[in-house]
Amino acid sequence: QKCMKNQVLSIEQMQKLKELGVDTSKASMCYISKYPSCDFDDGDSIVVVSKDFNKRLYNEFGPAFTLQDIVELLPYTFNNFYLKIYRGINMYYFIYESINSEDDIIEKGNTPLLAAYNMLIWVAENGYLTSK
Repeated sequence: QKCMKNQVLSIEQMQKLKELGVDTSKASMCYISKYPSCDFDDGDSIVVVSKDFNKRLYNEFGPAFTLQDIVELLPYTFNNFYLKIYRGINMYYFIYESINSEDDIIEKGNTPLLAAYNMLIWVAENGYLTSK
């Protein structure tokens, strides 16, 4: 799990998205126990695998979004706002730029995944998340 922290969202982040009504079934990865039939969930026993991995012998701890999964969920446009992604020196920005005003919606993070996650939360909380 530690080596995947910038590759997929954490179990806690995924839970927050689920609570906001985000369809987490579209995740391309998932958390499972590291060992067959492992029932405990300490951090060292959980790993991330592809959703297509044969999980029959493993306990599954839930879905995990990648950056690509989140970008696919974010609407390209709404109400004359258009999605832009910028990279700064030590920061990443997901921005909905408006063509009509200066009221841009900006979410940032020190990784692209965190910036995308923050924007997905904003989109979900403000009712702009549409199912595909």
